[in-house]
Amino acid sequence: MDNDRTDNSLATRLRCEHKHNPIGIDAPRPRLSWQMRAPRMGARQTAYQVRVAPSAADLMHGDTPVWDSGKVAGDALVCEYAGPPLRSRQRYAWAVRLWDENGAASAWAAPAYWEMGLLAATDWTAKLIEPDLVEKADGPRPCPLLRKEFRLKASVASARLYVTARGLYEARINGQRVGDEYFAPGWTTYDKCLQYQAHDVTDLLQ
Repeated sequence: MDNDRTDNSLATRLRCEHKHNPIGIDAPRPRLSWQMRAPRMGARQTAYQVRVAPSAADLMHGDTPVWDSGKVAGDALVCEYAGPPLRSRQRYAWAVRLWDENGAASAWAAPAYWEMGLLAATDWTAKLIEPDLVEKADGPRPCPLLRKEFRLKASVASARLYVTARGLYEARINGQRVGDEYFAPGWTTYDKCLQYQAHDVTDLLQ
């Protein structure tokens, strides 16, 4: 990135689809947003520029980003990604800089990132599983435990869990709860639509 800037207004609170550094984004054209921070009263944004690259290092030092919006006039604090098609499971770094009412460019904001989820049905290789339980019309119903053991053949650099259920679930790996959500995956008409969650489980694998 170039350093043509002043130290006036700066973009902060970078968000992708309203989330801070999210994983599992499946919008083909994610919305990127920010807030403007200025050290003086009356400052306002008159233009912005967004860059997207495969990594923060590429973003700061690379010459060919995945997408560069160029200088876009206006006070909008959100833009839609408009670059080449995004790839499933790929992480993208991004940053933004602003111009104020005096035409002065800010420094580039500290890079943020987002990670794509599973964009196509063919990205799913697992199949739905179900417990071997006999349903009863009345009386208490047990909460099933579905479990599988596996061994790692090598150390893990990065691991993701993409998970859903026709009902509610709680996932654990090595006894540790995955994520902090309750009542996942969220209510839907299960025979028509299933939401899924994406979790970084690198640290849970041994």
